[in-house]
Amino acid sequence: MGDSIIIDSDVLIDFLRKKPDVVKWFEDNKNKYDFTTTIVNVFELYTGAFKSFNSGDEIKKVSEFLKTMDIFDLTLDCAKEAGKQRANLEKQGNPLESRDILIGAIAITNNLLLKTNNKKHFERIEGLKLAD
Repeated sequence: MGDSIIIDSDVLIDFLRKKPDVVKWFEDNKNKYDFTTTIVNVFELYTGAFKSFNSGDEIKKVSEFLKTMDIFDLTLDCAKEAGKQRANLEKQGNPLESRDILIGAIAITNNLLLKTNNKKHFERIEGLKLAD
């Protein structure tokens, strides 16, 4: 396997829904990257699963899928990086949702790429490397 890459919630959801272009991206990159995610993304996936009409099935689907991935936790260093990023964005008058800042900080702290479909949000985080 290759380098690890953090997969954002939006991409994971599209994969679970079998969106063809996302499934193809995973297939094309399975030998290039080890697919990982963050504890914040896990929170987002479970929130969606619990809100869904078929929550029992969705919770099971999310749980089974997450067994296939390493999950990066929020550490003290990540929290410090997130605090720095949030302060900088707020000083610029360009705030960003806390969850996105935490995901970005986890990626930065672990020196990992982030695969997301929300590049407009995440490109505002200084030092964060985004995958194509």
